[in-house]
Amino acid sequence: MKKYRPYLISLVIFAGAIIFGISQNNLSFITLSDTLFMLGLPFLIVGSLLWIFSSGFFDTFQRSMHESLGRKQKKKANYTPFSQVGAGVYPFWLKIAGVLFLLALIFFAISNI
Repeated sequence: MKKYRPYLISLVIFAGAIIFGISQNNLSFITLSDTLFMLGLPFLIVGSLLWIFSSGFFDTFQRSMHESLGRKQKKKANYTPFSQVGAGVYPFWLKIAGVLFLLALIFFAISNI
């Protein structure tokens, strides 16, 4: 059940977009496509940032900042490297974004037929 959670969340967001369109009396394929695209952007941004952080790109910068600030405090500060923060959670965010963008592209293609 846990592996299907991103897909269930994306289906709930999809249902929310349809309900929103119906409540605004403006439900069409193009508005649904636009709404799904805009709802997918935050998931893409968060997932991309977590993916970049998990690559270890910022670990050296973070370590040097902690060392320079630790000299002033005279004690060794414990910290969690950025590569460990988002190591396993970025696929969750990117799967939701992928499903929403795929649905947005499908409805965009249908609207242009």
